[in-house]
Amino acid sequence: MRRTEIVAVWTSILILSGTASAWQTPKQGGPYRPTAAERAAIADKTAELGRAVEGLAGRNGERGDDALADVVIAHKAADWALRFDDFFDARDVARALKVLGRGLERAEALGAGRVPWSDGEGGVVRGYRSRVDGSVQPYAVIVPPKTAGEGPFRLDVVLHGRDARLSEVRFFDAHDGKPAPADQAGLVLHVYGRGNNAYRWAGEADVFEAVDAVRRNYRVDDRRVVLRGFSMGGAGAWHLGLHHPGRWSSVEAGAGFTETIRYARLGDPSEATRKLLTIYDAVDYARNAFNVPIAGYGGEIDPQAQASLNILEALQAQGIDMKTEGLVTTAEGVDFRRIVGKGMGHAVDKESAKLLKAFHDDRAAKGVDPLPSRIRFVTYTLKYPQVGWLKIRRLGEHYARATLDADLIDDRATVRTANVVVLAAARRAAATISLDGRDFPLRDAAGESPDVLFRKGADGWEPLDAAQAGAIEANAGREKHPGVQGPIDDAFTGPFLCVRGTGEPANALVHAWAEARLSRFAEEWGRWMRGALPIKDDVDVTEGDFKTHNVILFGDVGSNAWIKALAPEIGLSWNATELKLRGESHPAADHAPVLIQANPRNPLRYVVVNGGHTFGDREFRGTNALLFPHLADFAVFRIGPQEEVVAEGFFDERWE
Repeated sequence: MRRTEIVAVWTSILILSGTASAWQTPKQGGPYRPTAAERAAIADKTAELGRAVEGLAGRNGERGDDALADVVIAHKAADWALRFDDFFDARDVARALKVLGRGLERAEALGAGRVPWSDGEGGVVRGYRSRVDGSVQPYAVIVPPKTAGEGPFRLDVVLHGRDARLSEVRFFDAHDGKPAPADQAGLVLHVYGRGNNAYRWAGEADVFEAVDAVRRNYRVDDRRVVLRGFSMGGAGAWHLGLHHPGRWSSVEAGAGFTETIRYARLGDPSEATRKLLTIYDAVDYARNAFNVPIAGYGGEIDPQAQASLNILEALQAQGIDMKTEGLVTTAEGVDFRRIVGKGMGHAVDKESAKLLKAFHDDRAAKGVDPLPSRIRFVTYTLKYPQVGWLKIRRLGEHYARATLDADLIDDRATVRTANVVVLAAARRAAATISLDGRDFPLRDAAGESPDVLFRKGADGWEPLDAAQAGAIEANAGREKHPGVQGPIDDAFTGPFLCVRGTGEPANALVHAWAEARLSRFAEEWGRWMRGALPIKDDVDVTEGDFKTHNVILFGDVGSNAWIKALAPEIGLSWNATELKLRGESHPAADHAPVLIQANPRNPLRYVVVNGGHTFGDREFRGTNALLFPHLADFAVFRIGPQEEVVAEGFFDERWE
């Protein structure tokens, strides 16, 4: 019988429900070990809630998947506490039982067609189903008192710090049922972020999926979305604030880290690692502080105050003057400030908190300008391609600095570019546009799409017609494209599907190595990204899967039918005796590739061969700064007692 592991969306969450005997070999987790009776009580109540969830199938009414997710998340919280032994003190047993009780109450109400928890005020932990892996993930919303009105509301997105004792149960207990402050005027979203990952990769996706869930269920003013975080949350705020500068009315980043080599003590990393860090380190995106109001904070004696100092110094290096009064430094011409907490360590003092609150309140009153009159933007990757009314669709070279300098004056847009090959400009921004000195109509340009696309060739910029623009957006040329630009870890930020080979291996050693990588990835994805890894056998994969997922192929050219089918189209020559990639040959008996490409069957999705995350358990347990990409677009491994990378590199802009 084939081992197909893709199951129904909601019942997949229930697979691990069972009796206490199912949990006699706990994974490494917290220091408290529940007694057999305590474990049995949790397991029995988890199973009861699981049966209630199964009974709700097809009966979730007008509220849709979100209401059912609000029930399922209570089940998952307890279920995964058992799975990973996430009990850190004796009170976690009572917390788990309390969460299950809340889930049973919700299941009963939903069965009667009611969703009372969605209409109250104060704290409520809810769930959403992630598009990344189909898992249900939690988020907490603090709803303002009724006196705040009916909205639309300002939304404050709060990123938590690193907590080795964080679990879904504890997150639920910390937020659900807590009263809102009497003076709270807007919505506050506390992001779970899939645990402790500094809001990178699927953790980054979680932030935006949680925001979308709040938008679906509450009235949010999209022009007044504030991003705040401290410590690991500060690292996340630096990252998300500077990589996505057009999304926030203001950003507050307390402590954290903004560069990796010194912070994580990497020594002298390889050239490939240095390139990959240009998509990871917030300091390389300091220029984007031109495009979003941002306040950095650090305690006077906190080593993590270096994070905001890095950004300040990077802005100074770009010619920005600073003015310091006391412990507050402000930039001239850029809405950036650095606040230092007098005498403070790793905490925020009351006076600094007042300054930060006033900073956000003032900027939220203005809101995000969808058509900013000035843009000064930098990126190194099409993973982060846009700001305001401009979107980069092609780069000249990835991991090299690309910039946009744009101004809107008197209905005329003037844009200066570097390392940009295809650019989209919002038609409504201006009547005309000047691109590196060449003028074109914009508002009345040919076509009806909201954006007008331009390509830079040997003779300069030219507008694209509808067919040409459509080919760019469809990635018909199978190039590096926004969302399909690599590196390998990026494949796990959108919908993905792992595909296990079931055929006769060309080389048993290679196939066993690939199987071990898949098994390790599944374990680490569950523990650290809090989801069940989606897996299918190769014989069960359909063309429809290629339309909707990044496909991650495990095995060799004999065992995985899809590796065999796609290899010639992704530059891979592979048979039982020889592996050839980028012109280099390797013995196939003990060598295997790991690579990412735009999928020939769907160039808007990835195909990955033998690759999970390029970091693993050691990095997750260490500092969050270690979760940078550890491999380039491709690598060849020599398989043996000491696994070794014998070749590594980047594909060009055409994936060649």
